[in-house]
Amino acid sequence: MSYRIDTASNCSDLMDRLDAFLTVGHSLKPVYVGTGTGRMTLQIGTASSVQETITVTFSSATAFSVVGSVTGSLGSGTVGTAFTSSVIHFTIVAGGAAFVSADTITVVMTPPWTQNRGVSGDQYIWTAPGNDGASAIIVGIKRFFDVGADYDNLKLGGFTGYESASTFDDQPGQMTNTAPTFSPVLPLWNSSIPYWFIADGRRVIVIAKITTQFESMYLGYLDQYASESQFPYPLVVGGSMAWTSAEPATGSANWRFSYSGREHSAFPLPSWANGFFVTYYAGQLRLRRPDGVWVGFLIDNYFTTNTGGGVWPYSNANGTQYMTDLRDNLDGSYPTFPIVLTEDLNGVQNVYGELNGVRATTGHNNAAENTILDGRDLWLVVQNITRTTKHDYFCVRLD
Repeated sequence: MSYRIDTASNCSDLMDRLDAFLTVGHSLKPVYVGTGTGRMTLQIGTASSVQETITVTFSSATAFSVVGSVTGSLGSGTVGTAFTSSVIHFTIVAGGAAFVSADTITVVMTPPWTQNRGVSGDQYIWTAPGNDGASAIIVGIKRFFDVGADYDNLKLGGFTGYESASTFDDQPGQMTNTAPTFSPVLPLWNSSIPYWFIADGRRVIVIAKITTQFESMYLGYLDQYASESQFPYPLVVGGSMAWTSAEPATGSANWRFSYSGREHSAFPLPSWANGFFVTYYAGQLRLRRPDGVWVGFLIDNYFTTNTGGGVWPYSNANGTQYMTDLRDNLDGSYPTFPIVLTEDLNGVQNVYGELNGVRATTGHNNAAENTILDGRDLWLVVQNITRTTKHDYFCVRLD
């Protein structure tokens, strides 16, 4: 994965930074062969990145050369020192066992996301290339704000095409702005925002910190269990605020990041206040099913007859009950579990797939911004907005 950690000055600046982050190449998970237990980190491409495999070959414990399968020789580098080139940047950090000659690290790089529409301070629409460099995954963000009510938010969108003459809400395949399919929202503000951006060729995740709470979004593909021919466009849009039946009026304090109702919940823990069937097409987490219908998923739903979309392992009859007593492992490490989207509605049962790079974990003796090192995978711990009960945590993969 490619990621960036920094601080934006406000919502508008965060949008521009996200656009700059997406419109360069991105990496997939590195593959390690050999003796050394160090790892590659901070890998990210440039505007010149292409779909190719980058191979790092060690000649000693600290020295390596870098070659692209398309771009050819990219130079040499040293463990512990940032490597830069025309198509990829990264740093290799030492592990407990030193690298030896002929050890390798390979990583697939994808081309940059394409900016279809870029209006600074207003909206962006992008096409992601997929992890094969040959896909077209179309997503976007649109800003709406009110100075008096002190909110500055992003409406999230997922589309099946792009039309330059159409508005954001009229793009092909967008969730309509009429009940019960209001789009998920990322609540922000017009002040300093520490952030984490994480992307590959299929999806982008944003974690934004507003004062001491955490807002989150997911735009892009699900890791679907069905074949590509069965489920060719598994598009997910996830935010941390969503409404049904009626959105708050413009200027309402309910749009503000400080709103504490269940309509304000992180996308891996989507929740609602009005029961199962009324909200089946709502919630903070939406999936475009193979039939082209946008549906919602809730932790209040569970995989049994006619309860709609659920989110394992958080979902059950009482919501998050199964995660309540989970604690750390015996060795002090933290367990992580895939987050799986399931459905049982009117006798139609499906297990669609997993969120990419997002996992469930426990909040027992844990805290937001901690990291979990699972093998060579580095995970960032995130809490559900302001909530800090043991079942209100998840993690996102950085490396």
